[in-house]
Amino acid sequence: MLYAIKGKLIKKENLRAVVDVNGIIFDVVVPLSTSEQLPNGGESKLFVELVIGEKSVKLYGFSTEEEKLLFNELRKISKIGAQTALSILSNVTVKEFYEAVEKQDKELLVSIPGIGKKTALSIIVEMASKLPKQDQFIPNIVKDTIDTLNNLGFAKSKAHEIVTKSYKSNPNISLEELIKESLKKLKNVR
Repeated sequence: MLYAIKGKLIKKENLRAVVDVNGIIFDVVVPLSTSEQLPNGGESKLFVELVIGEKSVKLYGFSTEEEKLLFNELRKISKIGAQTALSILSNVTVKEFYEAVEKQDKELLVSIPGIGKKTALSIIVEMASKLPKQDQFIPNIVKDTIDTLNNLGFAKSKAHEIVTKSYKSNPNISLEELIKESLKKLKNVR
C-alpha cells in the first residue's frame, strides 16, 4: 500500500516524526536510529509500513529499506510485535543485529528491552536462515567501484580494502572521483 513518504519534517521526538506531505500530515512511529538521522526540519524521506492492530492503526517509518525489511521479518516471529521490533531497531543497528544472530549472541539480544532468553533464542533460530549476504551493507557506489577496478585487473580483496577506506573518509564522493582516488592508491601499493 504505502512504500515511502517524502515531505517536510514538522516535528520529531524520540519515537515519533510528524511529516507534511503536500498538506497531508503523517504521524509516524520511528525507532531511535531513524529519529537520530532525521534532519531538524527540512525535507525527509521515510520507508513506511502500515500496521493495523486490534486497537490501533499505526504508521512506522525507517530511514533505510533494510530497517523496514528487518522490522517486517521480526514481526513474523511468534511473540514479537511491532513495539518489540521497534525496540530492537532502537537499540542495535541492522548490521549488529544480523551479526548477533550469526554469532548466536543471546546476551546482546537479551540486553534489548522487551527481549527475554526464550525470545532471544526464537529470534536466533527464526532469523538464522534469513541472514543477508555480506555485501548487502556495502553502498552501491563502493560495489560499482570495486567491480570497475576488478575489471581493470586489480584483485577484488585489495580493491575492496582501498575503496572502502576511501569511501569512509569521504562518503559524499562521486563514483568517478572514488575510482580515480582508488586507482591512485592501488598503483602505489603495486
